[in-house]
Amino acid sequence: MVRAFLAIDLPKELKKKLYELSKIEPPEGLKIKWVERPNFHITLKFFGSISEKLLEKIFKASEKALKEESSFKLVIDKIGYFPEKGNPRVVWIGLKLENDQLLNIHKILEKIFKKMKISDRKEKFHPHITLFRVKKLSDKEDFNAYLKNLAKESQILEGFNFIVKELTIFKSNLTPQGPIYESLYKIKIGHGI
Repeated sequence: MVRAFLAIDLPKELKKKLYELSKIEPPEGLKIKWVERPNFHITLKFFGSISEKLLEKIFKASEKALKEESSFKLVIDKIGYFPEKGNPRVVWIGLKLENDQLLNIHKILEKIFKKMKISDRKEKFHPHITLFRVKKLSDKEDFNAYLKNLAKESQILEGFNFIVKELTIFKSNLTPQGPIYESLYKIKIGHGI
C-alpha cells in the first residue's frame, strides 16, 4: 500500500517564486508550516492509502480517457484560505481558468474513480496551490495583517501562466521533517496547445 495523490506538478520557476513568499516573517502569535519548495502542486485527487496494483489501473484508465483531451493553460490568481468562516487552516493561491478544460478533465477522472469505487469527493473541486497550513493562530488581526502583506507581495505572480501537458501520480512518503513526494506515473494529456 502507498499513500498517493493525483496532481498537476508546477514549473520550477513558479515553485521558486512561491517559495520566495515564505520568507515574509509571520507575526509572533501565528505558527505556520509552509509547503516545501519541491512540493508545491495542484491536487486533483487524494487517494490516501492505496494498493500499487490499483494505482497502475488508475494510471492506465486515466491515460486512455485523456488521450483525446487537449493541454491547457493555467494562470496564477489571488491568495485565499480555507475555511472562509472560522479559523483559517489552509492558505492558498488561486488559479484563473482560461476555459473549462481542467474542469472537464476533472469530471472525466471522477467518473473513472467512481467506477473503481474510489470517488468520495463531497466538496466542489476548487483548483488551488496550497502555500501553508496554520498550526496556531492567537490573533485573527495578526493573521489578517500577515495575509494582506502576503497578498501584496504575491501580486508579482498574478498573471504568471503555464501550459499543463501532463498529470502526475505522486507517492507521498511521510517523514518527521514533512512529506517527500515521489513521481510514480506521468499521465500525458492528448493534444498540445
